[in-house]
Amino acid sequence: MQIRVIQAFGLVVAFVLVAVVGGCNPQLAPPLRTLGGVLILDQRDPVERGGGECRGTGAYEDLRSGVPVVVRNDRDEQVGTGTLRARPAPTSADGTVPLAERRRCVWEFAVPNLGAEAVYSVAIGNRGAVAYTRDELDKAGWTVQISLGS
Repeated sequence: MQIRVIQAFGLVVAFVLVAVVGGCNPQLAPPLRTLGGVLILDQRDPVERGGGECRGTGAYEDLRSGVPVVVRNDRDEQVGTGTLRARPAPTSADGTVPLAERRRCVWEFAVPNLGAEAVYSVAIGNRGAVAYTRDELDKAGWTVQISLGS
């Protein structure tokens, strides 16, 4: 009788070890991904620039570095966050910003540690969300470009 109890205990320990080791095996878990992106604002009026920063004006004055980027799944659950970070303005050989760039801001963002979801909706600040399927992101190399403005 004592041998059967020890054998049963041994089987329970073996199942627990398999479950723990299997659960920790990175080959069994879906890989986490980072969604990279660029937001491009082209507006009619000049944008505000200074100190490496760019900020929209008028109807776009809410767009600037530090604005949150929120990613949600198809169940409207938040699955990741990031923030906008301004790219420096392109300059001419003499150091001036070309006319077209005086009306444009470009920000980049990254949202790390995204699990396997069927759909990802990307919302920047209080702006509406843009949805992408996992297949679309796989084809795009997990990088998106969003444009706003005139």
